[in-house]
Amino acid sequence: YQDASGTIPVTAAGQPVGLMKDKSGRNNHAYQSVSASRPILQRNATTGAYYLAFDGADDFLQTNNIDFTTTDKVSLFAGVRKLSDAATGVVAEFSAISTTNTGTFSMYAPYDVTLKGYAFRSRYSTSADTITVSPLSPDTSILTGHGDISGDKATLRINGIMIAQKNTDQGSGNYGNYPIYIGRRGGVNFPFNGHLYGLIGIGRLTTDSETIALEKETAKRTGVTLDV
Repeated sequence: YQDASGTIPVTAAGQPVGLMKDKSGRNNHAYQSVSASRPILQRNATTGAYYLAFDGADDFLQTNNIDFTTTDKVSLFAGVRKLSDAATGVVAEFSAISTTNTGTFSMYAPYDVTLKGYAFRSRYSTSADTITVSPLSPDTSILTGHGDISGDKATLRINGIMIAQKNTDQGSGNYGNYPIYIGRRGGVNFPFNGHLYGLIGIGRLTTDSETIALEKETAKRTGVTLDV
């Protein structure tokens, strides 16, 4: 929808998105009440895939609190195109700031101006960051992050290939009960400059077969061909 209240449907590319409904049935909808900060629905001229265009300045969406307190494991899938490596860009972050809040996870494109690649973070009281230094922008990729607090593991897959793993002790506890911010940290900084084709979050570790199936589905919607 073009507005946060869901009264004006998005009917064509070029229109702003103020409300994006959660397809899981759990009503974890993403919204933006400020018109100037709404991403724009666009369509890839080559693949025909729709995406949200984030301007790298003030665009973002957020959900209400989502309760992950019954689990210490998470799987996060995203189809993204990053357009710049000039500054940190938050694709999705659970809580207003995942570096200090307990029980959080996040995904970046890019991680920062130095490393320039992608990253996934899982954290209870200590962060486990999986970071890549490539590919450089512009780049379109399928990102898969798996976080396991008790298993002391955070992994990042790019286009179906395991790229990075971190086995830092994350502390002991479950994920929290926070909003998910899409496209900007806490709606304040680290804006994502790029395109978001899809985002899936699951409160457990997906099996190998589930992971592959979700990556393939996300790739199809993003216009990426996986070599798996």
